[in-house]
Amino acid sequence: MFDFKKLVAKYLREAAAKIDSGDCEMSVDEAMDIVKVIAHHPLTKEEACKFMNIGRSRFDELVREGVLPKGRKRVGLTQLSWWKDELEMCKRRND
Repeated sequence: MFDFKKLVAKYLREAAAKIDSGDCEMSVDEAMDIVKVIAHHPLTKEEACKFMNIGRSRFDELVREGVLPKGRKRVGLTQLSWWKDELEMCKRRND
């Protein structure tokens, strides 16, 4: 059986080497597509609060104000989820 994870790791290492050397022709949109796939991890509210380094009430307040995205329902789960990459973008925007 072919190990696709090793193939992905190989291509990611090659891309990283090109980026580091300044020899990368990847557009910003292409880079963001890769980040979305790699960093698109669901977080519970507790995990999201820890990631954002804020308490639950402040987190809820920022969601109400529209600073942070609303949580999403996922099939089979009762808890809402937030995507790590989306929270990372919010974090960078507000730093």
